[in-house]
Amino acid sequence: MISDRYHGFIRLHFFLKLAGGMILFWLLVWALHLVYYRAELLPANYLWVSILLPAAAIFELSIRDRRHRSMSGLTRAQVWSVTQREILFTLVVIFGVIVMCKDDRLSRAFLAAFFLIYSSWISWMNLVGHRLMHRRLYRRASQGPNTLVLATPREIERDGAAEMGSTVPGAEVLGYVSYGGVKVGVIPSYPVLGDFNDIREICRSYGAKLILALGLEPRPDLIRSLQQLCDSLGMRLIWVDEREHLFPGNLDAHQSGSRVFLTNWREPLEDPVSRVIKRTFDFLFSLAVCVFVLPPLVCSVWILHRILSPGPLFYRQQRTGRQGEIFEVYKFRTMHVNATPGLQARKGDPRIFPGGSFLRKSSLDEMPQFLNVLRGEMSVVGPRPHFVDHDEQFAEIVDDYSVRHFAKPGITGLAQVKGCRGETDTPAKVRQRVRLDHFYLRRWSILLDVCIVFDTVFQIIFPPKSAR
Repeated sequence: MISDRYHGFIRLHFFLKLAGGMILFWLLVWALHLVYYRAELLPANYLWVSILLPAAAIFELSIRDRRHRSMSGLTRAQVWSVTQREILFTLVVIFGVIVMCKDDRLSRAFLAAFFLIYSSWISWMNLVGHRLMHRRLYRRASQGPNTLVLATPREIERDGAAEMGSTVPGAEVLGYVSYGGVKVGVIPSYPVLGDFNDIREICRSYGAKLILALGLEPRPDLIRSLQQLCDSLGMRLIWVDEREHLFPGNLDAHQSGSRVFLTNWREPLEDPVSRVIKRTFDFLFSLAVCVFVLPPLVCSVWILHRILSPGPLFYRQQRTGRQGEIFEVYKFRTMHVNATPGLQARKGDPRIFPGGSFLRKSSLDEMPQFLNVLRGEMSVVGPRPHFVDHDEQFAEIVDDYSVRHFAKPGITGLAQVKGCRGETDTPAKVRQRVRLDHFYLRRWSILLDVCIVFDTVFQIIFPPKSAR
């Protein structure tokens, strides 16, 4: 998770800087061409310069010190040093090529104006823009501080959280939880919220989403128990330890300075670029469905209701979404109006009217959920959202059930196309669904989403026996 966030943030920040620089370049070219120079400044003459701009930026990033590729964790002086290097490198490359080619078709006024604007843009993106992006990507989603720092008294006295808070993407510290039973002799930047023995209650009372463990390198057994605690609460765990071999499993590691950060979950969707790709796919796909498919389907279902079961067209249910947030999901009503809407449908359920059984079996009753996708509450593909009370029941059956809430819920998912649909009436069915949901979180790719969508369309045309 931590390396996905870290490297993805670098890529997204770099792409936005480069895209902004290219946009400013061509806006200035066309503005001077149309308003002032006319035929003396032809945009075609500047095409090769526009190619040099991204080439120089990519090359500079590739040879930059790894510790300085991200602006997070750097001092203001270090950020300014990196900014000067970026601007100077681009300036030298472009002017060097102009001199070597002896190209006199370029306007000196344009070059001076562009580098003034370009320098201002790069400076703003490095000094201010990356912090705004960080807040937009992580802090807004968490609605405030979200991280507990479990640390030994020595780490608390060193105020390790003040150093680590800017290093770990998405970590906004609530306070310390002390491990070791010794009182802290100094007052750190963040409050000490309690002792390790009460960590479960502290996590719940403060609504924490992340535990950052410092100074626990001699206790790998304690890290394993923390993993189980975080999985059961739907939290993430990051700890510092260079000995990766002591923690078998699907680990994710990231080195920052002399410290190696480890997490027990790989999450491709924590990469900001992956999230942008997935959200773009969700928006375009759901928009097409809402424009071309949903209107005639709404008319057909409305007529079906009028004939077989008069009542509301849509049925709203409260479901659990990403990070445990509650939202209302839209569905076509498939049952007669009844007093037990939260009870799972069973085979031969008398509440389902004849036309409703067809809608359920073909999954057409789920189509209004594309409205939830447009609103950003759901994704086209992801773990299926469950009733709130069912989530509590299933969490008692599967210890790491809440991990499936790391991603947005989906209209369809890997578990559904693999046959895990219908009533979850046995612990074995719950475990199988959760296992497939976790596999999806660890192995997400846009290609996997596309394959699941195609499998879902096939199952709509040829419904499996488990559909009802």
